[in-house]
Amino acid sequence: MKIPGLLLLCISFAIKVNTQTPQVPIGEPGKNQLPTPKIKPLLPADLSITSLTFVSIEFNAEAKTYLVKVIATIKNDGGVQSNKTQIQANTKTPSGGGSWKVMGEKLNVPYIDAGKSFSSVYSFKGTVIDIGTGRFDFRLRVDPDQFVAESDETNNYSSILIINPRAH
Repeated sequence: MKIPGLLLLCISFAIKVNTQTPQVPIGEPGKNQLPTPKIKPLLPADLSITSLTFVSIEFNAEAKTYLVKVIATIKNDGGVQSNKTQIQANTKTPSGGGSWKVMGEKLNVPYIDAGKSFSSVYSFKGTVIDIGTGRFDFRLRVDPDQFVAESDETNNYSSILIINPRAH
């Protein structure tokens, strides 16, 4: 069977073609420019101790020292990874009085990615003279030497634990 030429011609014109709308740069003709980007600045790192849990306290009678073990969780609430830094213990004796003193040596804290947390067991050694024989206050400070440029330098202390060496 033969299809008449006119019918074939009508069928070929019934095909719809989708085309893309051309994109025209903004600006004057001949002086095209790109749109101005809206850049959101990254917030610096911001370290804080979100959790502090007492694990144990051990007394060494010969050396007259205490070894305090705690679990600390440090969070980076900033927008970029933090540098390596340290954590430091502070005590105040008697509990509720006296002044804060550094206990033991500073311990290392690794890089912490933005929005992430890091938890570890930390052990701090202090003398009986520094801690006393009764109840004392204990807290941690992350980044005591300000190795990390932070958006908030005022939130680096943990909550305070009241430790009674005689009860453990």
